Amino acid sequence: MSLALSTQTTYRTVVFRLHPRSRRKHELLTQMAGACRYVWNWALAENERQYREALQAEAHIPLDWTEAQVAELRALMKPVHPSFFSLGKEFTKLRRHTAWLADAPFAPVRYTLKHQADAWQRFFRGQGGRPRFKGRLGDDSFTIPQNVRLAGDSLFIPKTGWVTLSRKGGNPCADCRPLKATVKRSLGRWQCTICYAVEEHKSDNGLALGVDMNAGQVAVSTGDILRMPDTSRLEARKNRYQRMMARRQKGSCRRARARHLRARTDRRIAAVRANWQHHVSRTLVDTAGTVVVEDLKTAAMTKSSRGTAEAPGTNVKAKSGLNREIRKTGWKGLREKIEYKACTLLAVNPAHTSQRCSRCGHVSKASRRSQSEYGCVACGHEVNADVNAACQCQSKNAQKCQSKNTQFRVAGDEPDQASLFLLLAGRPRFLDGGDGGEMGAFARMCSGMSSACWRSR
Repeated sequence: MSLALSTQTTYRTVVFRLHPRSRRKHELLTQMAGACRYVWNWALAENERQYREALQAEAHIPLDWTEAQVAELRALMKPVHPSFFSLGKEFTKLRRHTAWLADAPFAPVRYTLKHQADAWQRFFRGQGGRPRFKGRLGDDSFTIPQNVRLAGDSLFIPKTGWVTLSRKGGNPCADCRPLKATVKRSLGRWQCTICYAVEEHKSDNGLALGVDMNAGQVAVSTGDILRMPDTSRLEARKNRYQRMMARRQKGSCRRARARHLRARTDRRIAAVRANWQHHVSRTLVDTAGTVVVEDLKTAAMTKSSRGTAEAPGTNVKAKSGLNREIRKTGWKGLREKIEYKACTLLAVNPAHTSQRCSRCGHVSKASRRSQSEYGCVACGHEVNADVNAACQCQSKNAQKCQSKNTQFRVAGDEPDQASLFLLLAGRPRFLDGGDGGEMGAFARMCSGMSSACWRSR
């Protein structure tokens, strides 16, 4: 089995814990984050005012006006074009007339407007909602857009000085070039996310692997099912804190404490999900160079089925529970992690993957006996329904390769001794001498772990 090597420059982010080490540095970080919040709210208020005036002027245009008159009025209205360049010029004027804002570092505070300009552009393209004002109780953050200075485990922040960074396991990108750093305070703790330019060397072993994503688990064409760790205790704790918040008065300290506990539980659940996704994606990528997934439209699949008063929906409670499980699994996050780790990620049409037999190709709705059982009515082939769908993804990739005269091998075929050595070299972490091999051992490890074992670090 030959390995195809490829080198490319990618961008990786590493999250560190930031320690100010002194009250003065903590105050300077808080002041810088407050300045960014002030500039964000000021620019958003100005854009909202101009946007409102433009809409009002459009609504009062007489119907008998010609196109030339309408165009002349629109030119006089100066419609809103909130780009980073235009907002940056307004920020320079504001900074000249605001004494305390002039004491803050220029580049990190101005870069806040870059995020707002991008948010407005996404809103105008219909890809997101309108930007919102930031409150004092939210997560404060600021970005160092360039000239990131690192010295060992220390980061230099303009007009604050050197602060200490720490991360369990060390810095995996210590030899790479830092491009940008974002400092954020979440739940009272300062964190720093540094973006690095990394030279990656990916090797393609010529194997293809089909993956079917389901609620709470991932099925692989090799027959393995990788299940998410159980987070039911954390979910119950989150719901209890939510009820606690609902019973307490808004603005009180007791409600703030309950809000903090709920947010901390949310963070632990997110950490469990991200940790599982990293383990699953790494196992899949180390097994095959090409990973084939279904091209699922998660936003459309998780829409509410409540309907309207005239046309109410059916099975609303069951559909809402399914939507909750899909979002909790995090299909998008898992696909993104596979995409940047794998040599090739292919997305195939998911049509009939749950009804087509992976052995004879017969399509029948009656073959899907239940959520997890599949029995072909034509050839009698019985297999797990999700594994059958994963095999269908793999076979669709095989059809594409045959149409392009591309050679490939299916992960799970019996390799020779040299191929087996190359496939398993450097990965003793999940090896198991029993049934199921490496991926089976990882599946048993995931299914046997409790939420306490996947605790957030």
